[in-house]
Amino acid sequence: MLKILFVDDDAIARRNMAQRIDWNAYGWNLVYTARDGVDALEYMKEDQPDIVISDIKMPIMDGIEMARIARDYYPDLFFIFLSGYREFEYAKQALALDAIDYLNKPIDTDQLVDIVRRAEKKCLQTREINWILHEKYPLIQRQYISKLMYDNFREADDAIFRAFDINIADGLGMALFMDFGKAVPVATDKCQKFLQTLCNDLTRQYHGSLFICMDNLQLFIIYTIPDCRKQEAFLTSLENLKEYINNRLKQELNITGNFYLGSVIRELNDLYSSCQAAMQAKNSETYTLLFEIKYYIRENYWDTDLSLVKIARHFNINHCYLTSLYKDQFGINLYDYLIQVRMEKAGELLRTSDMRNYEAAEAIGYRNSQYFSASFKKYYGCTVKEYKHQHTGCKSR
Repeated sequence: MLKILFVDDDAIARRNMAQRIDWNAYGWNLVYTARDGVDALEYMKEDQPDIVISDIKMPIMDGIEMARIARDYYPDLFFIFLSGYREFEYAKQALALDAIDYLNKPIDTDQLVDIVRRAEKKCLQTREINWILHEKYPLIQRQYISKLMYDNFREADDAIFRAFDINIADGLGMALFMDFGKAVPVATDKCQKFLQTLCNDLTRQYHGSLFICMDNLQLFIIYTIPDCRKQEAFLTSLENLKEYINNRLKQELNITGNFYLGSVIRELNDLYSSCQAAMQAKNSETYTLLFEIKYYIRENYWDTDLSLVKIARHFNINHCYLTSLYKDQFGINLYDYLIQVRMEKAGELLRTSDMRNYEAAEAIGYRNSQYFSASFKKYYGCTVKEYKHQHTGCKSR
């Protein structure tokens, strides 16, 4: 509900304002009637209104001065000014404060309602903008950084760096990643929320650096120290940052992250090479793990209990993370790769032996021969019998 504050030194005007409009019927709440500008400012400390309807000429502090001070602390306030004097100077000052409108007394109730409606519309628009900036913008920011990362920062320029407040200023910088490797937290939603909070805190603490929480529980960091020319000092500071992040992670999630460092840069134009180096460091470890998993599948495809969960458990890695990681690197689901290995082996057995359907199914890890037959037909586009006939010229038993 929209909160409205009325300010007037006339007690009768304050009482009439509370009675002349059915505020609740419009979805508005007249939260307070202040006797002057000072009283209004004191109230705002406790409960910030959305709209202020204020008389201009008042003792102690007039409405214009009150509005100027209030705007410094509460920039999203909207003002409607009232005056018993038909003086252009008052209207001019009200316009300078970007007031919604300026009304002469005596007040026309219908006209005031229309003006408050206009103020309400602007207030709701401001709320939406604030939501975009504080809630949606970080998401847009992550998506944009993801695109830049995908393009290896080829399209990055000085304007982009300024937009994200990245500043190297004759100092040093580095692009780096942090993720959880194999030890991905089970409570991913809680982890994602904490990482976003962590990024917000780090952004406030380390001016000129960028901390982005990606959607895959990964941090992307552009760490800079303006006016730092010694690489040793920069790397020491970077180690302190990594320790701080891991301490926060340990305290909140009982887990620590893995960091993949890029090259040290002296100009933001070199961010491309630093980001590439960080990606290579990360990918090198990832490729090693994934090729070990591929080898494990090829050696154990015959196991009827072989599943994504069992594979993930063998490598001490979260199965959801493993599935995502495998798809990102090889463009195929891990489960589809397991089927591929089994079907290739089934084709080999059917070409080189006289196995029956159920025997081939058992040999490649299928308990159900009908399910095996269906999977085989989907993979090869023909039945087992047709396949054997095509490749051996003999009849299937």
